[in-house]
Amino acid sequence: CVACMALFECVDFLTPTMTKTMSVDTVPWSELLSIEIDVTFPDVPCQILYVDMYDASGKHEVDVRGRLVKTRLNHNGKVIDDYESAGGVDLGGVVLFQRRPEHGSEVRRAKMAKEGCRIHGEVLAQRVAGSIRISTGAEGFGFMQELFGNAWEVNMGHEIKRLAFGKGFPGAVNPLDGVKRSETPSGIFKYFMKVVPTTYTDLRALFGFIPWKTVLKTNQFSVTEHFTPSKDWLHVPEVFFTFDLSAITVNIAVEAKSLVYFLTKTISTLGGVFAMTRMVDRYVDVALRVGSRRTVDK
Repeated sequence: CVACMALFECVDFLTPTMTKTMSVDTVPWSELLSIEIDVTFPDVPCQILYVDMYDASGKHEVDVRGRLVKTRLNHNGKVIDDYESAGGVDLGGVVLFQRRPEHGSEVRRAKMAKEGCRIHGEVLAQRVAGSIRISTGAEGFGFMQELFGNAWEVNMGHEIKRLAFGKGFPGAVNPLDGVKRSETPSGIFKYFMKVVPTTYTDLRALFGFIPWKTVLKTNQFSVTEHFTPSKDWLHVPEVFFTFDLSAITVNIAVEAKSLVYFLTKTISTLGGVFAMTRMVDRYVDVALRVGSRRTVDK
């Protein structure tokens, strides 16, 4: 019994307490939102996949680059190499899209080899509502007809290996991680995400005595999905990740128990067990003595 009580106290000591509160989001709009993305398209070559970004402030980025990488995959899903979509001319921060002269032959070879594409990396966005669009939108209609028969028959089936709005923390869940979607016929995949700013505070006691505090500002999100099949050239298959930020911040505080707390509670618990055992022993001893005297008197 004593060993069980000591074990319970150890488990209680090692389990931190967690409290959750809510407050108004005070993060300035000038601070950028980090979006980590890793999506694989097994049936679409990197040469015809483009990532565009839109937001409520009116900003529109075509063929987003920077920290976002396109990796070519063979028909077995093995990595071939990284692909840079085009030359492009930087006009003071605005990239003018330009195809390489060999673009058409590259696409035809990739299509014949049944190449796929993995888009991964980080995108920085304004802290306003926005969308990330992955599509073949920059390609000409005639060229797509040549490659796929019909431009709306591109298979945009995909696997989301990771999509997160900031760093993770213990207990955090990204609901789109590991999601696979493929439809026949293919179409427009839309993910609507509500992003909730989150502050995770970890309060520890180093060696049980020295306070140690870490604060992580990140985001959690919930998601709903919608799919529209493509039936004509007005509905070309594509993938949308649409997000909106909540005005409420969730504050999560995790606090470990101190060594003093553990020792005090353990000693008091064990002391109570010994006191109760001694009291029971006395009552049993008295009952036995009274019983024995009655037997002698008879």
